[in-house]
Amino acid sequence: MSERQTRSSRHLQPSRKKLDKLLNVLIGVVVVLIIITATYVFKWQDDADQAVKDEPAQEEKSGDKEKEVDKEPANEEDKDLAVDEEKPSQEEEEAESETSQEEQGTPEESTSDNPIVDKVITNKNWQPTPTTQTGQHVSSYDDTSVDWAEKVATVSTVTGIDQSNMIIWRMQNNGGPNSAIATVSSKDKSQMYRVSMEWVDNEGWLPVKLEQLNTLEGAY
Repeated sequence: MSERQTRSSRHLQPSRKKLDKLLNVLIGVVVVLIIITATYVFKWQDDADQAVKDEPAQEEKSGDKEKEVDKEPANEEDKDLAVDEEKPSQEEEEAESETSQEEQGTPEESTSDNPIVDKVITNKNWQPTPTTQTGQHVSSYDDTSVDWAEKVATVSTVTGIDQSNMIIWRMQNNGGPNSAIATVSSKDKSQMYRVSMEWVDNEGWLPVKLEQLNTLEGAY
């Protein structure tokens, strides 16, 4: 080997070492970049998955809010329409109530000479209690009979006292086979009445007089 070649070979050896070091550094940098990139990719994927999981719950909440909003009229005009829709129903109920009162008629009140009677009430529009009895009528005071039950129903209707809250103090003949009178009260005795009724053939017992009492003593 010549002296020139030997010098050239010696000159190249340090350059190769520097190149190797540079390559090693570059490889290290690349590895670090790969690690960083992979970390961000995995983190981004986790965040995306979590967002997908949370999205249905948010949509559900949003849907609930929309439903709640739908319950309220969208504006003042809608509110007015809602009120207008309610008015016919209320007017119908009032009309039905007035019709019912007209059918029942206006009760007439009067005083009585009897000190135990606060007032006497009559109503020309009172109707007989529908009967299930057929044939010749026979008034009965047996509390297991149909006729008795229809008398009690008549008393309950005209006094407004429910049968389950009624005490019958006396039910008796009122001067004729087709006339009866009953003395009753509510269980707490806050309401006390005497009811006179008459039998109407094929129709039932018709209340003819209602006496509001202030005491039960001497009432029967």
